[in-house]
Amino acid sequence: MLDDSQKIIEDRKAQSVLNLLTEIGEMMITSGSHSARIVRNLERIAKGLGYNCELVLTYTGIVISVHKQNKFKAHTLAKTIKGKGLNFETISEISILSWDVLINKISIHEIKSILRQIKDKKVYSDLQLYALVPFASVALCMLFDGDWLQSILVYFSTLFGYYIRRSMMLKHHNHMVAFYIGATISTLFIHFIGVFFNIKVKEALVVSVLYLIPGAVMINSFIDYLEGYFESGTARLIYSLMLVLMISFGFFTSAMIFDIPVVNTLFLFDFSQVQAHIKEAFEPQGFWIVVSKLIFGGVTSLGFALMFNTPKRALWTVFILGAVGYLIKFMLLTELEMNLILSIFIASSFVGISGMYFAHRTHTPPIIFMIPAVINMIPGLLSYEFMMGMIDWISNDKGQKPQVEEVIQTFSYGISTVFILFALAFGVAFPVVVFKSYSVKGKDLNVLIKKLFIRNNE
Repeated sequence: MLDDSQKIIEDRKAQSVLNLLTEIGEMMITSGSHSARIVRNLERIAKGLGYNCELVLTYTGIVISVHKQNKFKAHTLAKTIKGKGLNFETISEISILSWDVLINKISIHEIKSILRQIKDKKVYSDLQLYALVPFASVALCMLFDGDWLQSILVYFSTLFGYYIRRSMMLKHHNHMVAFYIGATISTLFIHFIGVFFNIKVKEALVVSVLYLIPGAVMINSFIDYLEGYFESGTARLIYSLMLVLMISFGFFTSAMIFDIPVVNTLFLFDFSQVQAHIKEAFEPQGFWIVVSKLIFGGVTSLGFALMFNTPKRALWTVFILGAVGYLIKFMLLTELEMNLILSIFIASSFVGISGMYFAHRTHTPPIIFMIPAVINMIPGLLSYEFMMGMIDWISNDKGQKPQVEEVIQTFSYGISTVFILFALAFGVAFPVVVFKSYSVKGKDLNVLIKKLFIRNNE
């Protein structure tokens, strides 16, 4: 009888642990964590609670088994996960919690209490997000040699599109539709102002939809592939490509509307001379070009960090890595005349390796500030030229076939964009995979760097 009671108690505890791990796994998946981190954190928590843990992860579900010595007495639970999003604060707090469970052996009741606090925590207010996130697009516009007039347009186009997209996602509308509408609104606004005031808006259009690009999902997909989680990586890749397709459709919709002759006659004011004077008056020269690239590179990364709910303690790291990383890419490209893809790979690798070091300074998983730090190197101009080339083909109402040179050039833009994205993702992902055995609690790069300095000084 005593054995039966003990068995019931043990089964209940195992089920409680299983439910807890499933809840944490769901939180991490819906917050945008890559698979390897989810596995490490859940295994760490299970070990702290006295159990072994085995998992099967996909992008839309999770299967967890917990057991002690006997695998044949395992408890298993499967759960479908539909939510998608990015909340780096949640990922960071759960990572800290996992170490707390492992080292201090805190109880299940305490863990649940901490999880409730993590769920209820709001890193940034709605006002902060809507007011500050558009500055990422403003800085990107300046990095792409836009003028301050275009930057103002980009601020409001991002504000309107971001508000609509975020509102729809918070109300659990279809993500694809939300991205399509957000892209359409942002580009429509810029197209309208460009025609209405007769000003150049090319650079503004280049960056008008970049705040929607699912860079975090793409990088996580690449990390999953490198870690061997092919099913999850493929699902993330397909999901991100579908979002990019919706963004392209939004851009295409806006371009088609303003390709109508009647719409092109909406011109009422001529601000072209004003724009030329603004660009000439505020265009940086000499040393200030480098300073502007440094500052705007950091501001772009900060804006995306806010969008991803990056912990406040890590914002200074995001700014430094984003600023220096972009400056490295700029100097390699302009001063050393290095290939664009190689320049971006070297710069993103710097961010990835440096991020491993700064992770131990901010007590934050490195990927949390690596991803926003490299977003400023997204190939916006190349992707814009590729989309415009495709739009020209589709909108050709005279039935004329495009010339061979145009086809080659358009596909060249598209292929270059793909390779740059791979270089960007690989530069960030490779250090994460190589140094995955090191943690913010263990003997990490900090120690290795100190040893290296001591060795060099001897």
